[in-house]
Amino acid sequence: MPSAERRLTVLDGSGVGPGGITRVLNELVRYWPSGHDLRLVGAPPGFDGPAEIVVSHQADGRAGTIAAATAALRRESHGQILSLSPSLALAGARLPVTTIVHDLAFRLWPRGLSRSVREYRRVSYATAIRRSAKLLCVSARTRHDLLGLYSVDDDRAGVWHPGSDLPSPGTPPSLPAEYVVMTGHAPHKGVELAIEAIRRFPRYTLVVLTGGTRHFSDDSDRTVFLDRLDDGAYAATVAGAAAFLMPSHFEGFGLPAAEALALGTPTIVSPDPALHEATGGAAIRMRSWTADALVEALHKLEKPEPVAVRTWREATAELAGRMWP
Repeated sequence: MPSAERRLTVLDGSGVGPGGITRVLNELVRYWPSGHDLRLVGAPPGFDGPAEIVVSHQADGRAGTIAAATAALRRESHGQILSLSPSLALAGARLPVTTIVHDLAFRLWPRGLSRSVREYRRVSYATAIRRSAKLLCVSARTRHDLLGLYSVDDDRAGVWHPGSDLPSPGTPPSLPAEYVVMTGHAPHKGVELAIEAIRRFPRYTLVVLTGGTRHFSDDSDRTVFLDRLDDGAYAATVAGAAAFLMPSHFEGFGLPAAEALALGTPTIVSPDPALHEATGGAAIRMRSWTADALVEALHKLEKPEPVAVRTWREATAELAGRMWP
């Protein structure tokens, strides 16, 4: 049991799935301030932090994961809980809770989500909002959505921006000489717009980073689909691209676009307000969610000025300070 002088944060990872939220978990554990104790409930597959902080792991299936996390959180009697995504497991928690809200896509962009997933998120978000003393949204756009869709008091909902640093580029996969790159692990990323635009822009090949989940296909030789890359290969692929594309139909923040700018890669984003916020206005912004607008943006490519980015160490220190002022 930690001493009374030390501050214990219990990280609830039961709502963490593949993608950006796993990255948030790994970076927070890496940079959490010294002098604070950490315990992790519901560690997801792929967690690369120290094993000694893990209280429980995610089970096979949502029901088992939530049951185990609920029991583990109920047993905690010291410190505070930081939930990395709204989770039904918070229903049994006795400690003060801060929840990070990444987006409300299940309400505003539900395409491709099954009925069971939408229902689970409806209940888990309602539980987290009711149970949390603080709700930290990853962008002003997400806070706007939260206030508009739920009866949340202004003083409970704040904004916390994730960090944007990446490791030094490693060894990239074998790729065409001139290519543009984008993430495409979810239907809302706008891969179909990029495929259509590249067919009309023969200079480049489109490289889509699927993360192992492929939602679109292209029978031409203009698109290359890549599975999951390690951090070094990912950074090398983005750094070597003529441009990073993020023509997303919806985003809660847009961390990959901020990371691309940090690597010095020209970046094109959709009109989504979260992407404009994440890139600080340094990206080329499409005028509409169309392939025509993406082609126009590709004609405007130029090497960007160096962009100062918020590091994960800075972001983690701010988050801990807001939990433990």
